[in-house]
Amino acid sequence: MFDVLIVSAGGFGRSMLNTIKTDPANNVEWRVTGFLDSRTELADKCPLPILGDPLTYRYDPDRTPRQEFLCALGEPAQRRKFAAPLLGQGARFMNLCHGLRDASGIIMGQGCMFESEVRMGVDTQMGDFVIIQSTSVIGYEVKIGSYTTIGSFVFIGGRAEIGNDVIIHPHATILPGKKVGDGAVIGAGAVVMSDVPPGVTMIGNPAKVFRFK
Repeated sequence: MFDVLIVSAGGFGRSMLNTIKTDPANNVEWRVTGFLDSRTELADKCPLPILGDPLTYRYDPDRTPRQEFLCALGEPAQRRKFAAPLLGQGARFMNLCHGLRDASGIIMGQGCMFESEVRMGVDTQMGDFVIIQSTSVIGYEVKIGSYTTIGSFVFIGGRAEIGNDVIIHPHATILPGKKVGDGAVIGAGAVVMSDVPPGVTMIGNPAKVFRFK
């Protein structure tokens, strides 16, 4: 058994703790011992102690039992920022695949997190630190880049390609075979019917580029 620390004691981090509690591996293969967060004022809301700041926490590779980490931050840039110091020390981030269905042939990096009732087709490939929230459906042979966040009730069609650091908001649809470039943002309920360039925000049905004034 190894110990797990959750990076972020905010609302999403505490929600993921509740998800973890219902995972069959909880307290069998691993146990959560606390949070890492610089916001000490959150301590009163946390059911487990805040054990340090993720930016300054010292990882001990020789510790027994060993420690692994779970980065519960929804924004890709925040996941990169707060995971980087730990990764630089050789720390390992666990995958939490709670309730994942249809998981044949899936390849994923480290630090991926799935909420309940995620459905995924065969031979999907994911990078590191991908978050997929509840009840989303991912088609077959989809490719998803590192640090991407996929909200609840999202549909991604077969053989679509999603870049790194993408945010797909709830109820969005990516049609089969479409490509979403690095750093793009897909708005809630948007229907993506053509390839999306890197770094743009798409909204609407059919989805079009939204330009901030």
